[in-house]
Order: sequence, then structure tokens, then C-alpha cells
Amino acid sequence: MADGNNASEGAGAPGASAEENRPASPPGTLRDRYLIRSTHPLPELSTPSAEAYAAEDRRDPNRALYALICKPELPPRVTVMRAMKSVSSPGLQQLVEWGPMSWPPAGRQCMTVVYERPAGRRVMTNIRGEVRRLDEYEIGRRVIEPLAAAIREMASRGVTHRAIRPTNLFAMDANGERLAFGDGVTTPPGFDQPVLFETIESGMCSPIARGSGTYADDLYSLGVTVAVLLMGRNPVANLSDETILSAKIQLGSYNTLIGDERLPMPIIELLRGLLCDDGEQRWTTEDLELWISGRRMSPLQPRGEHRAARGFPFLGKEYFNCRELGQAMARNWEQAIPPVIDGKLELWLRRAVEDKDKAAVVADVVRLALNTSTDRKTATDLMLCKVLIAIDGSAPIRYKGFSAMPDGFGSALAAVMSSRGDTRLLAEMILREVPRLWFELRSADYQPDNSLMDSNFRELRNYLAQPGVGFGLERCLYEMNDALPLQSQIIGEDYVVEVREVLPALNRAAARRGDNPQPPIDRHVAAFLGARMRTDIDRNLLLCNDPDQAVALMAMVNLYAVLQYRLGPESLPALTAWIASALAPVIASYHGREKRKELEREVPKVVRKGSIVELYNLLENADERVKDEKEFLWAQTQHHAAEEEIRHLLSDSEERAVEADRIGRQTAAATGMLIAVAVVAVVVMSAVF
Repeated sequence: MADGNNASEGAGAPGASAEENRPASPPGTLRDRYLIRSTHPLPELSTPSAEAYAAEDRRDPNRALYALICKPELPPRVTVMRAMKSVSSPGLQQLVEWGPMSWPPAGRQCMTVVYERPAGRRVMTNIRGEVRRLDEYEIGRRVIEPLAAAIREMASRGVTHRAIRPTNLFAMDANGERLAFGDGVTTPPGFDQPVLFETIESGMCSPIARGSGTYADDLYSLGVTVAVLLMGRNPVANLSDETILSAKIQLGSYNTLIGDERLPMPIIELLRGLLCDDGEQRWTTEDLELWISGRRMSPLQPRGEHRAARGFPFLGKEYFNCRELGQAMARNWEQAIPPVIDGKLELWLRRAVEDKDKAAVVADVVRLALNTSTDRKTATDLMLCKVLIAIDGSAPIRYKGFSAMPDGFGSALAAVMSSRGDTRLLAEMILREVPRLWFELRSADYQPDNSLMDSNFRELRNYLAQPGVGFGLERCLYEMNDALPLQSQIIGEDYVVEVREVLPALNRAAARRGDNPQPPIDRHVAAFLGARMRTDIDRNLLLCNDPDQAVALMAMVNLYAVLQYRLGPESLPALTAWIASALAPVIASYHGREKRKELEREVPKVVRKGSIVELYNLLENADERVKDEKEFLWAQTQHHAAEEEIRHLLSDSEERAVEADRIGRQTAAATGMLIAVAVVAVVVMSAVF
């Protein structure tokens, strides 16, 4: 997290001293053209989250360039890189090239951005330091004109800078006449920004989750930058981020920064327009152009938050406006629930703030939570979330200590998962549809993108509810970060952003895998393909979770075969061999012994070709499957008939034995009677004679 009041850039950049003690490493090469020299760090050009190094263009060695190496754990703004590559504007350092590069000091691939190198210095190296004051004429010519043109250029391309501050402002020429913004793509939007340079709403967010915002956010940052350059210092250098945010809420941004400073009327007009805390009234680029052309307008009057007749006591302090109270409650989640449930907040809103509408909404939310039949803890957490939205509709989504703009969820999830942090809170927010509450309760402040984002969050909830491979939190990760590289452990340190790069990366991983019995797919690979492929492959992914191992393996082979057929390359021998080593259950799924032997002979031949397509066709031949099933049914029938015959023979043999025993017994009995009669007759005859 960037420290808002101790943020220094340049000489104090992290990693500079480590580089000096590091053994010499070979240069990195970007796009086979740009050499990035790891032995030549440029700490004066580094940012808080990206180290700078000397760069050289092989085609034009005299061209002055430098490169920034992105931190692997932070998702860079690839969308902005695509939009701004080679764009020339007076107020921007030209982004010359970008892309993943093998970086020897890190021992892995890192996203690298090559920029035009300034001939002059950074305007301000430490936000707590001082700088030569600029008068109103210099401000207009050297700052406002080029920087407003830069913001206008970016806005025309649908992107924002989100890193505008004096410590990220450079003199592009030796005499310092041309000033330009520095890097704005190596970290998530607003991540390195001190709270001083962010709007109140963005300053409330966790730095990782501030979101791309709009060009109005850039204009606000420009206004703060102009104020600092005019005064030659940071007027709130000794205040903490929390204190600065509180002062902005109570007094307004203009009064917090300018205070009693005496400024020319045209400058007051400019700063009041740029530092307006109401985004709807804040100056636009068109207003800036009118100001530059000499047209003067009535200055906007700075306004703080509406002050209540009496304060709301919370944790030993009294709060006199809804916005500051909401921020305090968001930071002390568990302690904020009792006074809301007890009705104290509703009463304060009704009597002290005199806002019956907000009081009625809070009362309804509390009543619904108390009457719910679901888990009480869940109900009260969602209740407080709704209450915070109701009392400050402009604030970000706030839930259990985490604050984010809707489009900041993706970068927050990426950072947490990359650092192996606890993702349960973010997953809980998606499952409980917390973003939907924010959209619904802010319906009066409708934005065209809200409906799309709301729909996306509902889709994420469905993915999260499915625990299998290709779904879950990993699927949400790639759906929310369309430029995030594949995070799978299978591919090692490869930097995979495009679908066409997946199979080559897996092929390289297969070549170094050793004895790995697991199939070449995991939750990240499946989720990445599910989110990035242009066709819907969810049905195939569901088959990858089939309890029948043979079915699951063939679903994987089918997925990779389609990828190879559509995107190439034609031969992937190492990957094909890896897949084949896991296919014993598939071969065993054929009933015919001869067929299994045939497959065992043919699979190695296909592996040598490196064709997953042929491997799939060999194993999943529809005609052969039908034939195998028919032969198996015929064999089953024959076996059943033989069993019946044996049973019948055994049954007949038993019946004949029983009959023989019966007849034997009858014969023996008759014979015995005859013998007895004969004996009696002999005895009688002997007696008579």
C-alpha cells in the first residue's frame, strides 16, 4: 500500500541497493528488439511498485529509452498499454513497447514496459518535500496545456491514467519546459496514489481496489498536482491519510488544500473547478480548454458535507455528517452494528440531520434484518452494508472492513490470490451479492456500465457456486481480469496472457516435468480457458469433472485438441506424451482386448507426431466405439446363454439325483418287504411240516 504522506519516488525506489550488490546478469530482451540492462538500474525513474532500468533499441541505439519491470503479484493495466502504445502527446511519456520478458534477476518472465526516457528530472522526488513554485503563467503554459491535452487524448481512447501526482511528473527536455506524466500502467489503477491525490470516494477504497474510474478522477488529481506546484509544497504533508480524508469530507477538498493561501482569481477559478468534490459539477476537459483560451467563469463555491445539529457518538468521538460517520463505521464493522440495530442511527438521521428519507430507508433495512429467518450474523452484516450505502450513496462498496469500487474487485482478488492470502471475504461478497445491493440502492445515480457490471457479478456468483475444475474462485479471477496472466503452477514461470500461448507453455512444462503422473490440467488452466476462449466451453469443463475418470480425461483431450486445431502449433510432442501417459483409464474403457492392444501400439506413433488432434480421433472414434459396444453386447449375450446352459445342466443333474434317490429308496423298501414275506413264509412252512 502506498503511504500517502511518505511516498517518495526515484532515488528511494525499492530494490535499488539490492541491484547494486547483485551479480551481473545478462540483459533481458523484449520482442527481440529492446535490450533491458539489469546491470544499469535507474532509481531516479523507478516508481513505488516498478523498478526502472536502462533500455536500448537495437534498431536505433541512440534513442533514449528506459524500461519498468512490473511486480508479478500485481496485475498490470494491459488494456491501457494496448490503447496507448506509440501514442504521441505533449503531456505523456511515449509508451514505446510492452510485453512479457524473461528477466534474469527474477529468474522468471515479468511484464515489461519501455518508455521514452526524459531528458530532465522528476519534478518532485518526495511528496513531503518542496519544489520551486510556479506562477500562474508557468502553470498555464507548462502544466495545464500539455497535461490537459494528455488527459483528453487518453479519454478519447477510453482509458484513464490514474497515477497523476507531482512525483510522477517529468521534465522531458533538458531545460524543463516540457512536462509529461510518467507511468500509469504497471500497477492497478490508483494503487500508488497517496490519498491526497484521490477523490474522496476513491480515497475511501483499499488502494488495490480503486478501479479505473473516469477522466474526472484524473482531472481531480491534476487539480491537486497544480495546487502543490503553485505552493511549492504539500500543504498537508504532516497529516495522515485518514486525517486528510476526514478534512476533505468536512471542509471540502479545496479548503483542505488551499486554506487561506492567497492565489490569483483565475487560479482560484481553476482549482475550484478541478477540486470540486461533486463529480457531476467538476470541470471537464472542455472547461479546461475554455480556461486556457482565456474565458473566465464564476468560480464554484466549495462545499463540505451537511453538518448535523448534534453529533452522533461512536467509539468515543462525535460525528456531525453522514459521510464521515459512514467511514468510521465501515472501519469498525462489529462495533457499528449495535447502535444501528438499537435505532440510534435512525433517530439521529431523523432529528439531527433532518433527513427523513434516509431515516426511513435505514428503519426498513433494520426491520428486515431483524425479521429474517436466516443466519443472524449474515443478516446483520448485510444490514450494515445496506445502511452504509443508504447514508452515503457516493461511497464505494464497503463490507466487513473491505472497501472497493465495483471495477476494483478484479485487481483485489488477483493480488490476494497471488500472495496466497485469504480469499474468503471476497468470495463471501460475491456469493451474498453485495455488489447488487450497491447498484440497487444507488439506482438514482444510474450509470450505463452499472447494469453490465451487475450482470457480470451475477454470473460470477454462478461460477463460484460450482466447485469443480474450470469454475470456482479461479474462474472469477480470470473473468474479472481480462489481461491477467495464467497463474497455474503447471507452467512454471511462463507468462501466458493469450489462449494461443497455453499449449506451447504446457509443451515446455512437459519437457521439464520429470515423472509427473498427473494430467496436464488444473483449476487455473481450465478456468483461464473458460474465461478467455471465444466459444462457450462450460459443457466440456463440466465433463472434466465427471466421476468417470475416462470421461474426464477425454474431455481434457478434446479441449486441447480443439485448441491445437484452431491455434496450433501442429506438433506438441512433449505435451502429447504427457497426455498419453495419463490415458490408461481411457484405453481400459474399451472392452475388446484386441482393441486395447491395438491402441497401446498406435498411441506411441501419434505421440511422436505431437498431434493431440490425432490422439483424440484415435481414442474417440465413433465407429470404433459403436463396434466395441456391439461386440461387447454380443459377448455378454453369449456369456449369458452359456451361463444359462450350465445352470440348466446343473439343475437337471440335481433333479435326476433326487429322482434316483427316491426310486432307490422305493426299490429298497419293496425289496425289504419281499424278503420279509419270504422269511415269514419259510418260517410258517417249517412249522407246519
